[in-house]
Amino acid sequence: MDDPSFGYLKILFPSLFTSNTETIKCETCIRAKNHRVTFPPNNNRVNYAFPLVHSDVWGPAPDSHNNQFQYFLLFVDDFSRMTWVYFLKYKSEVPDKFYAFYQMIHTQFGKKIQVLRSDNGGEFVNKSMQEFFKENNIN
Repeated sequence: MDDPSFGYLKILFPSLFTSNTETIKCETCIRAKNHRVTFPPNNNRVNYAFPLVHSDVWGPAPDSHNNQFQYFLLFVDDFSRMTWVYFLKYKSEVPDKFYAFYQMIHTQFGKKIQVLRSDNGGEFVNKSMQEFFKENNIN
């Protein structure tokens, strides 16, 4: 549920607001509106395609018809922001899809992925993937 706007709160509870401002006097409201400090801006990007690829797995889908694809695997090239999406029935398909993606980048573009950046989910941090990363000098 969305928080009510200041304008709406001002109509409902005029005593919370000063006459000409849209600031809140309620200490609880002020604390509830606080957010953590944002990360500093970082404009560092690679200078050519594919040395750095970002990846994540989404799922399971809340309502997948006929138990079809419940997950999707996303790869994003840091330089071009080109995005590839692979639909998966099971998370266990991630290594095979990554190997296919890696091979496609190598054969189609003549490039090698040097860094795969992910959230370190179990689908990326396992023996099979770690061995592949080591064999292919991927960090």
